[in-house]
Amino acid sequence: MLRGSAGGLTSNGAARYSQNTPGIPDNAEANESFGSRLRLAGFNRDGKADLAVTAPREDRGNGALWQLRGSRGGLSTSGVSTFGPREYGVAAGSRIGETLLG
Repeated sequence: MLRGSAGGLTSNGAARYSQNTPGIPDNAEANESFGSRLRLAGFNRDGKADLAVTAPREDRGNGALWQLRGSRGGLSTSGVSTFGPREYGVAAGSRIGETLLG
């Protein structure tokens, strides 16, 4: 992730996230497509931008979505939420995260 500034994007304060990042549940595995869709928005309406990250091939094609909460210092990997088919009440193999509408 790159931060924005008055002059445009900057690598100052840039961060990289994966399923191997401490605080992000699960572990990176081949072909899960973590990060294939991203959405930056104020999901919890606290005035800070939160990040939704998807992996439609997570858990053998069931798919999943992670929410990283925004903080004063940027995105936080503390208290990351994960959502999959069980949380949404959809069938296994649904590939949650193939699309991320907004």
